[in-house]
Amino acid sequence: MNDHLQVWLDTAPVVEILTSPAILYFAAGLMLVLLAKPVKGLTTRYHLSDELTKHDNKAVAVATAGYIFGVLTIVRGVMISGGNPYQTIWRDLLSVAVWTVISLSLLLLSAWINRKFLLNRFEVHKELITDRNVGTGAVLAGTYIGTAFMISASISGSTGGGFVMEILDTLVFFVIGQLGFLLLGAVYQRTCGYNVHDEIERDNEGAGLAFGATLVALAILISGQIRRGDSLVALAVWIPISLLVLLGSRWLVDLVILPNARIHDEIARDRNWGVALIEGAVAIGIALLLDATFS
Repeated sequence: MNDHLQVWLDTAPVVEILTSPAILYFAAGLMLVLLAKPVKGLTTRYHLSDELTKHDNKAVAVATAGYIFGVLTIVRGVMISGGNPYQTIWRDLLSVAVWTVISLSLLLLSAWINRKFLLNRFEVHKELITDRNVGTGAVLAGTYIGTAFMISASISGSTGGGFVMEILDTLVFFVIGQLGFLLLGAVYQRTCGYNVHDEIERDNEGAGLAFGATLVALAILISGQIRRGDSLVALAVWIPISLLVLLGSRWLVDLVILPNARIHDEIARDRNWGVALIEGAVAIGIALLLDATFS
């Protein structure tokens, strides 16, 4: 008991907190996050601040929230990746800045890829700005967050080999992750019981929410495998397994949580975004559980 009291009353961690140079990393991370908004503004056909405040555009707000969360996830991943922190603090800060710029570029590239291929049956700009379609914003938020998880995993899970090889690893896993999203989109469309694109275009918030959350769940599973190793063969096997697990999570919601209803009817017919939220939460929860099981 006395030993435990000594641990409770130990002041050494306080000294470490007050004297740690970590505040410099935190400040650098905040600066990079603050730069992320104007950078995103350069890639859009609308004025981001006006849509968020003057026009109260909640669709853009949802997509932007996913983007900001993704940026923070990437900066965190860069900061906790390998190396011996504080040994060469200025070199570390430069590394954080360089990797964050690379990662943000990939994050914005993913938005373009998913607009062109994942949500290719309607005009995303129109849905966001003219129709203020929150479902579209939810899918975009899911792609931002999911892509950020995978980029963060590829950076923190790097096996070394020099800067060039680390960039190559990141690019390879980025491409695989985007292909995983496209594969999920095709499978989800065929198995969910309704036309996802049509429902999202009809301003069905539930359809967008469920699909966006499922994208995040897939990204959790893919990023977990990336952290565990760099084997592309293992990842090629893991992605189909992940898809089967996520499809099983919808079946679980239907069978156990909503035994007297069907998810597709609640979302497509009744536009019940509450059920969509449950579907997404179960998918993400099961993804976290499976990832923890193999970690």
